[in-house]
Amino acid sequence: MARADQGVRDERVTGEASGARATPTDPATGIAGLIQRVLAWKPVRVFMHYSSDNGPLLASGMSYQAFFALFAALFGAFSVAGFVIKGNAQLQAALTTQLNALIPNLIGPTGVIKNLDSALDSTALGVTGLISLVGVLLTAVGFLGTLRTAIRIMFALPGPTTNPVVLKLKDLGLAIALGALVLLSAAVSVVTTTAITLVFDVLGLTGNRPLTSFAGTAIGFVVTAGIFTVILVAAFRILSGIPVPRGRLWAGAVIGGVGLAILQTLSGVLLQGAGRNPLISSFGVVIGLFLYFNFICQVVLLASSWIAVGMQDAGIDARSLTPEQRQVEQAEQLEDARRLVADANRTALEQRIRDARGLARWRQSRELQRMVRDEARRRSAVPTTQAFSAAQSATEDPDPDADQVAQARSAPETAR
Repeated sequence: MARADQGVRDERVTGEASGARATPTDPATGIAGLIQRVLAWKPVRVFMHYSSDNGPLLASGMSYQAFFALFAALFGAFSVAGFVIKGNAQLQAALTTQLNALIPNLIGPTGVIKNLDSALDSTALGVTGLISLVGVLLTAVGFLGTLRTAIRIMFALPGPTTNPVVLKLKDLGLAIALGALVLLSAAVSVVTTTAITLVFDVLGLTGNRPLTSFAGTAIGFVVTAGIFTVILVAAFRILSGIPVPRGRLWAGAVIGGVGLAILQTLSGVLLQGAGRNPLISSFGVVIGLFLYFNFICQVVLLASSWIAVGMQDAGIDARSLTPEQRQVEQAEQLEDARRLVADANRTALEQRIRDARGLARWRQSRELQRMVRDEARRRSAVPTTQAFSAAQSATEDPDPDADQVAQARSAPETAR
C-alpha cells in the first residue's frame, strides 16, 4: 500500500540487516528445458497439485464411504419412488437404464440389485423402514461431508465455520435434490427415446440399426455427461461453499462431467470382466464397484484441482472474504512484515555490538536502545484489528488511512 496504513510508517534505523534476492537464471535448454516446459503445462501442474494435496489418499477414503452411501441413497430413493413407478413398466425400465448408465451393472441378473420390483416395495416405509431410512440418510449425508472436506483441501481451505446442524440440513437437502435429478433424468430419457423413435419413423430410418444405436448411445452419453456436470457444479459451489467464478466453475465441471461419462462408458468393461473372473466371481461386482468409485472420486478431485490451479494462476482468492476482511488481513500482513524487518535489523545490530570494541561499541549500544524505544512506540501506536474494523465501519471505507483510524480510535475517548 502506498498510504500510511494502520497509522504506522517505517522508522529510520542505523543498523540494517542485509537482504538478498534470487539469482536470475538463464532459460534451460535441451532436455532440461523440455522438462521445464512440460512441468509448466497446466494439466501437469493440476496433477502435481492433486498429488501434493494427497488426492489419491482422499479418493480412497471417499470411495469407501461412497460405496455404503450408494445403498443408503438407493434405499431411500426406491422407497419413495415405489409409490410412483411401481406399476409403470416404462418408467421402471428408464430408471434401470439411467441408474446403470451412472453405475454400470447396478441393476440386473448379474448386478448388485437382482430384482427392481422388490427394491421398489413401498412397504419399506413402515416404522422399521423409517428408522432404517434415517440411518441410511445419515450415511449418505456423511459422504457429502467427506466430499466437501476433500474439495476444500484441493483449494487449501479449512473446514467451513457454518453451524454443524445447518450444514447437515444443507447436505440433506442437496442429497434429496441430487436424487430427484436422477429420477428426472430417467423421465427425460423416456421422452428422448420416444422423440428419437418418432423422428426416425418420420425419416424412414427405423430399420437402420447402426444409426439408431449410435444416436441412442450418443444421446445417452450427452445426458449422462450433463447430469455429472450439474452434480459437480453443485458440489464445487453449493456443497463446498467456495466462491468459484462462474466461467471457471462450469469449465471445471464440464471437464469433470465428460471425464466421468467416459469413465462410466469404460467401466462397464471393468465390471463385466470382474464378474467373469472365476477367482472373484462371487464378489467381483463389489470389487468392481469399489474400483469404479475410486476412479470417480479421483476424477472429481482432479476437476476441483483444475479449478483451484486456474484460480491460483489468476490470483483469485478461494476464500469467501468481504472487502473489509481482505483489507484487515492485508493490514495484518503489512504489520507482520514491518515487525520482521525491525527484528532482523535489531538482530544485525546486536551482532555488530558483540563484535565491536571501545567507543564504537558504546555508540552502537546507544543506537540499539533508541531503536528498541522507537519500535516499542511504533508498535503501541498500531491499531488492533478491532480498531481497524471500527474505522472501516465509521468511514464506510474498506481501506481507511492512518488519520481515519486514529480518529476512530479517539472517538470513544472523546465521547467519554
